[in-house]
Amino acid sequence: MTSLYGHYFDASRFGAPYDTPDEHVLDMVCRCQMVLYAYLSCLDDGRTEVLEQLRRLTAPPSGVQALFDKPPALAEVRGDVLRDLDKAQFHIDARTEASVRRGDFLAVQYVREVFRLTDLELFCLTLELLPAYDARLERPLAFLRRGSERGAGADLAVRLYHFAEGAAGLPGYHRICSELSEKAALAFLRAGGGIDPRIADFILQNGEARLDKNIAEVFIPGELGELPLREHRARELADAIGADSAENETLYLCLKGPQGVGRTTCACRTAELLNVPAVLFDCRTAAGARREDFFESLRTAGRETLLVQGMLVLRHLDVLFDEPETVRGVLDLAGRYSGVVFVLTAEDTVTVEPAQGRRWVEMTFAVPQRGESIALWERELKRLPLAEPVNAAELANKFTFTPAQIAGTARTAAGMALLAGPLDRRRLTDAAYSQVSHRLGEHATLIYARHTWDQLVLGEAEKEMLRNACDQVRYKHVVYDQWGFESRLAYGKGVSMLFAGPPGTGKTMAAQVVANDLGIEMYKVDLSQVVSKYIGETEKNLNQVFNEAKKSNVILFFDETDAILGKRTEVKDAHDKNANLETAYLLQKMEEYDGITVMTTNYKENIDSAFFRRISYVIHFAFPDATARKSIWQGIFPHETPLDDDLDFDYLARQFEIAGGSIKNIAVAAAFMAARDGQAVSMRHIIRAVRYEMAKQGKVMRREDYGEYSYLLK
Repeated sequence: MTSLYGHYFDASRFGAPYDTPDEHVLDMVCRCQMVLYAYLSCLDDGRTEVLEQLRRLTAPPSGVQALFDKPPALAEVRGDVLRDLDKAQFHIDARTEASVRRGDFLAVQYVREVFRLTDLELFCLTLELLPAYDARLERPLAFLRRGSERGAGADLAVRLYHFAEGAAGLPGYHRICSELSEKAALAFLRAGGGIDPRIADFILQNGEARLDKNIAEVFIPGELGELPLREHRARELADAIGADSAENETLYLCLKGPQGVGRTTCACRTAELLNVPAVLFDCRTAAGARREDFFESLRTAGRETLLVQGMLVLRHLDVLFDEPETVRGVLDLAGRYSGVVFVLTAEDTVTVEPAQGRRWVEMTFAVPQRGESIALWERELKRLPLAEPVNAAELANKFTFTPAQIAGTARTAAGMALLAGPLDRRRLTDAAYSQVSHRLGEHATLIYARHTWDQLVLGEAEKEMLRNACDQVRYKHVVYDQWGFESRLAYGKGVSMLFAGPPGTGKTMAAQVVANDLGIEMYKVDLSQVVSKYIGETEKNLNQVFNEAKKSNVILFFDETDAILGKRTEVKDAHDKNANLETAYLLQKMEEYDGITVMTTNYKENIDSAFFRRISYVIHFAFPDATARKSIWQGIFPHETPLDDDLDFDYLARQFEIAGGSIKNIAVAAAFMAARDGQAVSMRHIIRAVRYEMAKQGKVMRREDYGEYSYLLK
């Protein structure tokens, strides 16, 4: 038999380092082509023309088309072919060693070392790489794979590597194929066959290719630096990993907490402290993918972890917790690629089952405390163009945000500043609320708060109570944090208010004044959507409202709460018992809520007096007297509204004993009448609007009831 080695390799280059990494890959490919050519040349199944075409595809670079006079039997040339293959491998190894000594990076050799591939496994890898190197080589591979007894990749690799026909000619064939299949599936083969495109790209581009970010992201040390928050947590984790001596058993570090609280950042910082990369794999990709494709992506991320010699981070693993078998499969597979696996889950995830049988450490991350939040806000505010001074404590008191939400607010605000210049408080607040995602709209309606203190006609004592309530939000950081009340109060740190008074006396307006003054959104809870006749449903709905409110940092406004806060009754049946439970549950949720809750009632006497001690402020809204009504009349019309000089506010306040809500309705109706007439608002328009409002309320008004302006009704 003619020697194959001399036709595929330049013996004069033996022991010389490779000029380029591509030359190294070419030698690996040539070794595979050599055995393919020899194997095809030993076949004679009557399809001479087909075999000849395939032989030409694998023919040696020297251009020799026929190295055999006639197709020999495999057994006849097996010894010679194996010797030539050994020579080729020895040639490649010698040149590889010379290149490595020189300091060259050879991707194939690196992959071999990282995955600890044997000669057979490396041969299988190169064989699977051939179509990516030269698409024409797929044809001879496909031809030889037909009829494979086991996985096509492993079966063909074993037959070619040992130059054997199959199980009959190779002792231990099935064991060898099984072991190769398992290792290849872990290191470089896709489940459906073929090489992982990431491994192929890494080799063919000699390590320059980057992983597709749709599969996973690679964090490189040096991008973070010392964290403004939780640096001590990262150092604790890094110290624990560094001191871990169980090298052959995976350590799972479960970081629990709400989204955006800094779990991913802490994992990356831990990797940075250890000077290794982190590969971030998002388990949410499972939602829109077949399980086979999901696990294929996880294997690619795991291989990347080995390639970069880093740690694997499984983000949002809790999305899979409804499928315990899938979770176990994910953790088992991740542990085969990374000695340390970070597992990031939601705060309330129960991890007892997946933790069983594993070295499992849990660490919970809470939303930053106010002092930490103030520090984060100060850091971001320094980078923003501000039109007025903004106190970081003010933002921290209003918004119970995660670090990600604070950073997101700053990014959004910076974009707003590019379009409209320096930022004021209101635009910063808008940027903050853009970071909030909630479902309050299912049970509540957003109220746009535009009223201010000067529009609110209320007694000074009542106004002072409202201002005190606002101060409880503004100065939380002082009283609770600096003055130590945080440690004394387990709950009840929110602000609850009950506004009691007849309809139209300004209860809703007062709530809007508070919301506008603090710059906090207000949602009016629709009690018809919350209170249910079914036992337990009301509590369930209230729980959802308060949970969503926690996410969004809003004022919850319960209008006309008599239906829930009525006096407790003697329990005579299940209905009475359930009503009392609903009342107690609402008050409990109010005490647990750290934000502001406002309730209104038209009849304070209907509220059980025992409830008042659990409410921060009870403010009575009296029916306005003549002086108060005059103030309301004078302030009801906007500055832009054209008013006739003859408006008699003294008469209106004295003549009509009505509440502020009715005055508002009259003013709006009169304005539309004036607009229709193309005139300024006059007493004629107002008197006619009064008549409509009284009729709407069912009050019978005689002409003389309008006094000196009754003539305007003609």
